[in-house]
Amino acid sequence: MEITENVEEYLEALFILDEKGKKIAKITEVAESLKVTPPSAVEMLKKIEKQGLVNYRARVGVSLTKSGRKLAREIVRNHRLAELLLSKILKVDIDDASQESVACAIEHHISGKIAEAVCTKLRHPKKCPHGNDIPIGKCCPRASP
Repeated sequence: MEITENVEEYLEALFILDEKGKKIAKITEVAESLKVTPPSAVEMLKKIEKQGLVNYRARVGVSLTKSGRKLAREIVRNHRLAELLLSKILKVDIDDASQESVACAIEHHISGKIAEAVCTKLRHPKKCPHGNDIPIGKCCPRASP
């Protein structure tokens, strides 16, 4: 199974739930965040587990594997940078639901090189327009110890 936009949406949802303290997310939480039914979420998560991106345990929940977390982090970074690209550079109102879907579409097609260019252009932002942390990229100066 390839890494489709649908798979990326699941990984992104799990990363965001993890940010909120849900290291092991309940299927209902994943389903709610993606606006799908719990049986649909289970079916997809089992497929994603075969790719080694999540650990799924019936009646316990689901968590990202190391490789799943790495990919999810990139997806979330791309989404939050896309929001900044739209709002800061293109002056688009991303709080408009239709424009938020544009940020979501961009995240799936932005390469690492483009993400780094946007990040550099925006001077390595730490927060997205909604106040969420933007994961650090290779281009970002590291905080000194």
